[in-house]
Amino acid sequence: MSPPSSAQALAPAPSVPEPPDRRPHLVFRVGGLRAALPLQEIREIVRRPDVLDVPLSPPTIEGLINLRGTVTVLLNMQRLLGQPASPPDDGGRVVVLDAGTRVGLQVDQVAGIVDLASGQVERTDLADERDLFSGTVPGDGDEPAVSVLALERVLRRVSAAVARPAAAPAGRTAPAGTAAGTRPVPEPTSGTAAATRMLVSFEADGEEYAVPVSAVDEVVRTQARTVRMPHADGNLLGVVTVRGRLIPLFDLGTLLGLDRARPGGGEADAARVIVLSFGGMRAGLLVDRACEILRVHPGQIDPVPALLRQDAGEIEGICRLDQGRRLVSILDPDRLFRSEGARRGLTAHSDQPDADTPEEGMADRAAVTESFVIFRLGTVEYGLPSSCVEQVAAVPDQLTPVPKAPDFIEGVINHRGSVLPVIDQRRRFALSGTAPERSRRIVVTLMEAARAGILVDAVTGVLRIAADAIEPAPDLSAEQVALISRVANLGGRMILLLEPGHLLARHEADQLSDLDGAAPAQASV
Repeated sequence: MSPPSSAQALAPAPSVPEPPDRRPHLVFRVGGLRAALPLQEIREIVRRPDVLDVPLSPPTIEGLINLRGTVTVLLNMQRLLGQPASPPDDGGRVVVLDAGTRVGLQVDQVAGIVDLASGQVERTDLADERDLFSGTVPGDGDEPAVSVLALERVLRRVSAAVARPAAAPAGRTAPAGTAAGTRPVPEPTSGTAAATRMLVSFEADGEEYAVPVSAVDEVVRTQARTVRMPHADGNLLGVVTVRGRLIPLFDLGTLLGLDRARPGGGEADAARVIVLSFGGMRAGLLVDRACEILRVHPGQIDPVPALLRQDAGEIEGICRLDQGRRLVSILDPDRLFRSEGARRGLTAHSDQPDADTPEEGMADRAAVTESFVIFRLGTVEYGLPSSCVEQVAAVPDQLTPVPKAPDFIEGVINHRGSVLPVIDQRRRFALSGTAPERSRRIVVTLMEAARAGILVDAVTGVLRIAADAIEPAPDLSAEQVALISRVANLGGRMILLLEPGHLLARHEADQLSDLDGAAPAQASV
């Protein structure tokens, strides 16, 4: 074989083409559109979980979801991309982004993963800010075209604040006694409001009693899962699980020495457990019915007459309401559990973890807590600070309409001798449907200088929430973030926390004050 000639030796070697710049993309369907995102922008893909609707948010926001303990904004991609509304049969999928954001994209179907070379994508003229796509991969006859989303524009279209990181920036510390991103517990204000006492009232054996709000952790429905304790003191019914912890359950009637046919002798649906926290102990109190939250002046509370005073003094005073026509006995929780048997039950069972609940999932009882009145509108729970709630009252048979009143005013009632406007909160939040008449309540609220009743579907109780379970709400609109600035994340339960001062806009508050001159209503509470 002859050696190569000099011409052959100097000839350049055949050039090898550079491999194309390929990046994996997730392809998904939204309506009749096939769209794609770089795979590196995606954290996970999950089935659509339960969604919490957020009032006053843009139509492209589906709501909030709880993903592995993180409150996440869910975008409705059909609305965002202008596709016809057609819910998928299986609920669709949620594409969770991994770009320092707390956002999930609701899509109809995930088609798969494809490698897209930069040369395959026909770039879009990005001069038009309305265009949410950075380019398109043309179809080849067998496969339809794929539009590549410009993620920055998608997030910018919703709100820049939606992508706010959940954790506080490094180097920034929260004030003492608060969790990062939460507000400190407000100090009591001076004046008449601070002088009043707030009580949670309830019924047992036809009598009305109350305990201080400060001693109430929450009010919950009775549970089927009540374990009877053998050889227990007659006052101790057993133990129940509340928030993953076992607490002893007592019957109020037997604690007070009342002759009762059976514990919780009222209607089964109305019976409640008042969860008390006092002296480092916790106990559940079974009552026939939870009544309301009372705000009373010390002048309305009289000491127990000497002839009726018990040695142990479970009743610390008698509250006179409705010009003395209604008497409420105020209980001292510490004295209530005076018997040796009750103390034994408290010591043996109070604050013990439930064996089915992981230790790391339980809230720290030593954390700073805030107290809220929890109510429901539709399927969503809301919370108002207990300090701003004056009373929870039943809805009268008829509310008196006021001519030329604002649309959000349902009517007025005569509340303790003064005219009280009642706001239909369903109408304020543009909710469809109607609430069951039986469960509706009026939450009498102090809103800065204004005072009004809020008509809600149901009041579910009073709840103390640890500061480390409260985080800032996503900023979806100016009106929403002013009214709903925080979210309580309790694992499988999310509660939207309201700011009383923003329940009404400034001009609405002015309209509300104009109703003070209205004629007294016939209906009263």
